Formats: sequence, C-alpha cells, structure tokens
Amino acid sequence: MSGSELDTLFRGSPAGPIPVGRTRGTAILFAGSWFGRLLSVMIRVLFWKGKIFRPQSGDLKNRVGPLGWRLIRAAVSEGDSWFADGPAVILDYSQTSFLARKIRDEIRLVSPGLYLGVVYWGKRRIARFTLESDDQGEGRLAGFTKAVGVVTLATLLIGGAYVAIRLADDRPVTYALDEDHFKYGSTGGERGFGKQLGFGIPYWMWVALPELFPEYLPDGQTGVGYRAFGMIYEPDRDPRLELPIGMSMRRVQGIDRVYFNCAVCHTGTVRAAPGEPAEIVLGMPANTFDLGALAGFLGRAATDWRFRSDRMLPKIEELARLQQELTLSGDRYQPQPLDALDRAIFRYVGIALMREQLLTLTSRLAFMDMTTWGPGRVDTFNPPKALLGFPMEKAPERELVGNADLPSVWNQRWKQGMQLHWDGNNTSVDERNLSAAFGTGATPTTLDKDKVLRVAAWLWDKAQPPDFPEPFIDRELAARGKPVYQQYCWSCHGNREPPYRTEGDGGLVGTVTPIAEIGTDRARLDSYTRLLAVAQNSLYAGFPADEAHCRDRPGDLERCYPARFSHFRKTYGYANLPLDGLWLRAPYLHNGSVPTLYDLLEPAENRPEVFHIGYDVYDYQDVGFVSFGPDAERQGWRYDTRERGNGNGGHDYGTLLAPDLKEALIEYLKTF
Repeated sequence: MSGSELDTLFRGSPAGPIPVGRTRGTAILFAGSWFGRLLSVMIRVLFWKGKIFRPQSGDLKNRVGPLGWRLIRAAVSEGDSWFADGPAVILDYSQTSFLARKIRDEIRLVSPGLYLGVVYWGKRRIARFTLESDDQGEGRLAGFTKAVGVVTLATLLIGGAYVAIRLADDRPVTYALDEDHFKYGSTGGERGFGKQLGFGIPYWMWVALPELFPEYLPDGQTGVGYRAFGMIYEPDRDPRLELPIGMSMRRVQGIDRVYFNCAVCHTGTVRAAPGEPAEIVLGMPANTFDLGALAGFLGRAATDWRFRSDRMLPKIEELARLQQELTLSGDRYQPQPLDALDRAIFRYVGIALMREQLLTLTSRLAFMDMTTWGPGRVDTFNPPKALLGFPMEKAPERELVGNADLPSVWNQRWKQGMQLHWDGNNTSVDERNLSAAFGTGATPTTLDKDKVLRVAAWLWDKAQPPDFPEPFIDRELAARGKPVYQQYCWSCHGNREPPYRTEGDGGLVGTVTPIAEIGTDRARLDSYTRLLAVAQNSLYAGFPADEAHCRDRPGDLERCYPARFSHFRKTYGYANLPLDGLWLRAPYLHNGSVPTLYDLLEPAENRPEVFHIGYDVYDYQDVGFVSFGPDAERQGWRYDTRERGNGNGGHDYGTLLAPDLKEALIEYLKTF
C-alpha cells in the first residue's frame, strides 16, 4: 500500500484488544516502494524484530538487535488517537525509557491478529509499522532469523573490530641514528589536520605521480623520482621507489603515507667540481630544492583528467611489481603492495580524496606566484596566512611577495633568546621550530611530540656545520683578516664560535637592525604583519594542560611542551645573525640576492644583476656556489635581482675596504 492508503486503513479500523504475548514487527519506510521493502527486511534482521506484550503488568518490551534482546519498555493502555478520531492502543515511552521518552506509538487492529501502527517523535509523526501475532508464522522462521542474526552480529563485531583497529593504526617508520631520524623521521604531518581520512600523501600515489605525469616535471624524465625538483636521494636509494631526504613515512589508518619533514628545507649538497659526487650536508639550506616547482607539479597533476583510479591504480600495480623484482636494502621499511581492500579504498575513496585535498590546498595558495621562488627559497609567511584563514584576496599589494632564502639550523643552543627568522620576529627556538614545522603538517592535532623533540635535541647542540675544506684556506691570510672582521663585522655578527655573544660585550648579534639603516630589499619584511603575529600567538592555545605546574617549570618537556606561542612580534628591520657555516649559506642576504662573499663586499651597483642558483658546484675562491657559465645555466634557476623582492642593494658594510683587506676578510670568513 502507499502511504495515503495506509493512513485511510488506519482511520477506518477499530482499536481492537490490547495484544498479548509475542508479536512480529515490520517497519514501514518509503511505503509502496521496493527500497522500502528492502529496508524493512534489513531492519527486521539487524535492529527491531517486534514487541512482547505483558497484560498483567500493563506494559511491553521491544525485541531489538540481531538476537532479539528484550529492551526498551513502554506503558500500554487504550486512549484517544492523535492521528485519527476515536480510540487506539497507546504505547507510551515517556515514563519508561530515557532514550525513547519522546516516542509514542498508536496501533489499531486492521485484520485478525494484525495491527497497523504509527510512530510519533514528540508531536511529529515519523514512521509506520505493523505487529503480527506470533501464530501468524513467526515460529516457522524463528530459527532461521536467529541464525541470520547471529551471523550478522558476528560479522558486525568482526568488521567493527577491524575498522576500529585500522582507524587507530598510527606507526611511524623509526630510525636508530639521530641523523637518519632528521633525514626521514616523522613530525606527524602524515596524519593530516585532525587526522582526517585522506591527508598525508599515500606512498603508492607519491611514487606513481612522477611516472604518470612526466610532462609536468621540469626535465620530463621518468625513473628518477623527484630529482628534477632538487630533492636529494642518497646514492644507495632507488628514486623510483624510495624516498628522498626530507620525506617521512608513517602507517596511518592502514595506509602507508608520506609527507615533508624538517630536512626537506634544511639539507643541501655541495660538490668540489662538475661530475664529482655530492656531499650531503644536514642542517644547511636546501640549496637545490625548488619547493615552488614541486607545488606547481602537484597542482597541475591534480587538475589533469588522468588523476583518477582507472589510470592511477595500473601505474601503482606496475611499480609494486617492480618493487618485488628488485633487491632493495633489507634494513629499510618497504610498504607492502595494496591488498584487495586497499585497492577498493583507493579506487572508490582514496584517490578522489587525495585529488580533492591537493586541489583545495593549491587553490588556497593560488594568490602566490610560486614560480618566483626558485631553489633554496620560499615565501615564508604568506602560506601560513592562507592556512590560518586570512582573506588573501583583500591583502595589500606590499604583503604578497615575501620570498626569502631557507636558513641553516645549526647550533640552536646558542641562538636561544636571539631574535630569530630573517626579520627577528621571534626569540624562542621552540616556537621557531614548531612554526617552521607547521609546513610539515606538525599542527596541534597532528604533532608527534616525541619525534619532534628528538629532532630538536639533535639541533640543539649536535648539529654542526662542516669546516671549509682546508686545502682552500690560506691560514696566514686568514689571520690577517681576523682584525678586519673584528673592526667591521663583529659588532653585528658576533664571535666566530659559540657563544656568539656574552653579556655586556656591546655586540648586536641576535638583534634587529632597522631597515632604514641596513637598506636591503624590504619585501620580506613587509610581508610579515602585526595581524599575523597576533594569529601565530594563538597557536597551541590550550597547551600545556597543567598551566599552574608549568608556570614555574617550563623545562618539564613531559608536561609543559608544547605551549601556546607568545613570542611572535612585528619588527621593522632584519636580524643580525651569527655566521656559523657561512660558506654553505650562499647565496647571501635574506633573499639570496648576492651569489658570493666577494660580491657582497662590492658596492650594490657592482653586484651581479642576473645569475643562476640551485647549482651545487662550489667556488672556493669567491666563497659561494658557481652561478655563471653553461653548467650553472643548464642546471640552475635564473635569478633576476630586478624582480620584486629580489633586490641586491643594502648591507654596504666593508664595501669600501681596500682590495687586500677584502681578500683577507674573505679568507677569515672561510673559517666560520
């Protein structure tokens, strides 16, 4: 019957006697449709089987669940119907059940042994049902339905346990050595914001993307992973299947996922000559890594029609077969090929979610031109504005370009309390680390505290820059350069070795020089605003949990880390930084606009206007990476100092020195 026919039947039927004993129930939803009939069967098997009336106590109990448990009591009486004129048998839950207290049923006898009922939630009619006496056939099916119920319940329990275990799965790949942990260890970013399904890049998608979309790679080559973006693969790692330095892996919700970690921006390479093997240096700026180009690749791949399961899965299966054929190092974690369930998840959910996530992220950052970054550089604080909800379409023009060099991260013990970041906007090493880790997905909801603290402990005093190669240092000349440094450089940049400053020495290392005095390009300074500082100081609100305990014990990392940010401030200049590992921090100035120390000691008008960055062969004489010539042009990125944010003026200290004093000063700076 249709709904209107059932209503007519109810109105024309008598109340009938109150049923006695066991009845079989049938829920009626979407009356008259095949879908409604299917729902009725499912509800009968899984949720509600009927009622048992007890005239002696004036009540009933429902038979619920696959096994027909007797639960949810109602008072039974005859009373006036809300739905139709006249009496009906009323089933009232208001005084007998907390969960069902808003429910009221009315039933009328429509044929011998068969009652039609309506259900109210409060005053709103929400459903219909029937009750049939047990002698109408329930007994013949009781054994079958109970067996179906048992099987269904067992299936639900087993399936539910599997789902619960899978959703709780959270296992990072771990490493014995601190250096390996820095290179590949997780900060928690694979979990995704709020640990939602689909964030963190599934490993098999990560390795499939450059093989599936080679036309979007800078060099168009397959088989070399993400090398085209300057990501670093160790010599014994196969770039088709293994991760570059700066990518971590964690098994989350039953899926191996990868994401960035600290090393992606703070590990670089240096070579003594073309064709020689590269030395990998932890803690130095990622001089070859072009993050903007990688972001562009991911965005273009996500908009391509081939980013779908029927294209992605065959490529994943091809790579899985390759993994089985190769003999990879047995001491490294290797994700297993997708099983049948994983393939189903990827086919119907995972690939679409990953594409949506990439499109959402790239659209939020679309206000920036990432092609202006180049290797070793990033717009540091405009992405956080977008991720923190700033309406960037309303941002003034002067804020929209903040390109700056990636920094080194050595000797953090001795930099605590200094004004950090290029503009000196924070004096807390912990906050600097955690705000930088924001880009690796280490947010309050995803932070892997123990793993981040392990990186922080290594950076605190174990991470040290390598020495400048001794064969290229003239020690006698360097000794003549020391007093030159003391006279012209020490007041801003401090001692050659830690501690870089001492109380009362009159030095300015770790403080900010006003922009009017230092005169360097101000775009990075203007991009950081007071409103952003206010927003950043709200990060980790609610941490630590025990504020009273931590007020006097900030060093208690077990209970007092992390804590709400409080050190971000807007400044009006650039910070005077220590010069540890100076030779590996080229190109120089905050925006990388001066290729060598030799060029930095020249007046601004004599500094190169156009050169190339991202080429890792070193110029040991002028102290910087090779920036000119065919190899630098072919492998590097064209840096034009006339572009916005790339100005190479300012910092004219030492530019008027005599040539022999400049030469001695450069030689001494090699020893930092």
